[in-house]
Amino acid sequence: MRVVVTRPAHQAERLCHLIEQAGGIALRLPVIEIAAPTDIQTAQDKLGQLKNFSLAIFTSANAVEWLFRLVPPTFSWPDHVRVAAIGKRTASLLKAHAIAVDITPEQGFNSESLLQTDAMRSISGKQIVLFKGEGGRTLLATTLTQRGATVENIDLYQRKRPNDGLRNIQQAGKSGNIDLFVVTSNEGLHNLFEMATAEEREWLLKTPLAVISERTAQLARTLGFSHEPLVAHEASDEGLLDSVEQWYADRSRRGIQRGE
Repeated sequence: MRVVVTRPAHQAERLCHLIEQAGGIALRLPVIEIAAPTDIQTAQDKLGQLKNFSLAIFTSANAVEWLFRLVPPTFSWPDHVRVAAIGKRTASLLKAHAIAVDITPEQGFNSESLLQTDAMRSISGKQIVLFKGEGGRTLLATTLTQRGATVENIDLYQRKRPNDGLRNIQQAGKSGNIDLFVVTSNEGLHNLFEMATAEEREWLLKTPLAVISERTAQLARTLGFSHEPLVAHEASDEGLLDSVEQWYADRSRRGIQRGE
């Protein structure tokens, strides 16, 4: 099985390795580049006020990585500031930096799931900082503000769309050698779509797609992907791999039954 992994280059290797361990072939096509924030000084100035908050929310693994690129070598996490992580990988990176994680969703690993935790329901009067990338969803900040918290956003990085197209990937696909694209965010899917030429787009929309949320599956339908998107049962590398393996086994079984 040949799978195109569209994660940013520095975040794709673990999933690629899992695919290859399982006997598949992983093709790397980053559709998002992660770069320093537009205003580094403002981000660093805000980080200097971290002690004024009671809760910090990390919305992505990128936020953890860029925090430690922007703070001075002497930085230490304030003991009184509790920490929430939106997903498993984010929590794992925080723990690797010796930062204890107090709040994570039990499942779902998105803004909606984090907001459903008990800790996020009793935050009236609290000072909360959101570590995030430029742009993106506003659901967390809006909902926490409505619940009575004071929320400060700190943009630690920005996401860019690569200039590369899909030519090499499409050439492999035309020879029947692409089975599936894996896309892990709405922004990534938008970028993949926009990176394709008109000819490439016609082919792309006919290629099966695996995603990690129903939101991205709905976007795929809106964009015109002809196959019903495969939604991973868990928003993690392991969840993606399990779902993709099951999809491939089911497809192979149907092929055998049809005598293909």
